[in-house]
Amino acid sequence: MEVMVIGTGADALRLGLKGRLDAAGAEAVEAAFTAQVAGAPGDVLVDIAGVPFAGSLGIRMLISAGRVATRRGRRMILVAPQPPVAEVFSVVALDDLIPVVADEAAALALLAA
Repeated sequence: MEVMVIGTGADALRLGLKGRLDAAGAEAVEAAFTAQVAGAPGDVLVDIAGVPFAGSLGIRMLISAGRVATRRGRRMILVAPQPPVAEVFSVVALDDLIPVVADEAAALALLAA
């Protein structure tokens, strides 16, 4: 599992997650991921297209980071989940806590709204 900065801009910090977001994956990136979200100067878009699996500890990591963003007056949006991951997020109603969108255009539209 890895976390990377894809880009920064006036509208948002773009992060990418790649690999399995299972217990081991979440443990490997949680500190760095949360630090990036906490230090973001504005909203955060998280590209999760490279995540083929998300387990309970990975979901907990996303919720925790989303709360960090919210406490700082920012929004975190999950972008481009693979179908199996999108299904898991739907089942656990993750989008009630963190917006989950199909692509970056939808994320930017959400930020503009």
